[in-house]
Amino acid sequence: MIHLDLLMSLQLIGIAAFAVSGALVAGERQMDWFGAIVLGVIVAVGGGTLRDVLLDVPVFWIDAPWYIVLAGAAALATIPLARWSQRVRRPISIADAVGLAVFVVLGTQKALDAGTPGFVAILMGLITGIFGGIIRDVLANRSPIILRKEIYALAALTGATLYVLGQYLEVPSMLNLWCSMAVILIIRLLAIARNWSIPTFRIEPGDQE
Repeated sequence: MIHLDLLMSLQLIGIAAFAVSGALVAGERQMDWFGAIVLGVIVAVGGGTLRDVLLDVPVFWIDAPWYIVLAGAAALATIPLARWSQRVRRPISIADAVGLAVFVVLGTQKALDAGTPGFVAILMGLITGIFGGIIRDVLANRSPIILRKEIYALAALTGATLYVLGQYLEVPSMLNLWCSMAVILIIRLLAIARNWSIPTFRIEPGDQE
């Protein structure tokens, strides 16, 4: 079993990392303070909220509203950095990668605990990691990151799949947890550092009659 204190620590890291990334997107779009807080909170809890609704379990932040408070506080603390968003873009991408790794694995584990099949658990982990960012990008009038050529959802999908396989193969819980998160983080960080991307799908427009 994974120690509860470790799970709590990982959740804190993930929430703070995602909230910071959401607030900086708000800064890039020149939103006000309220907009920064809203985007930060949405990124931090959006994916987990949809996951819990789909799993038909209590939404995690309703019984523990401190999740919202922490996300809002992290977003608020980020506002002074917004004017230097260009300089901190890479650190924020790294923070977002950390949040992705944490939430994908924890979301996959929660789905398994709810008794879902492995394939469904993988999808729930993917939703936990990426859905908040999708809402953020839509509200900020940006193309959602998973629809761009960046290696983002692929990293999440790989880590969630590895975690489910580790569970079925009875890999020790802690080893499975850290290895799965490390795979997501390494893939995402390498993609950032080396500008890796998925080939784009292009169709040249035909002649208009």
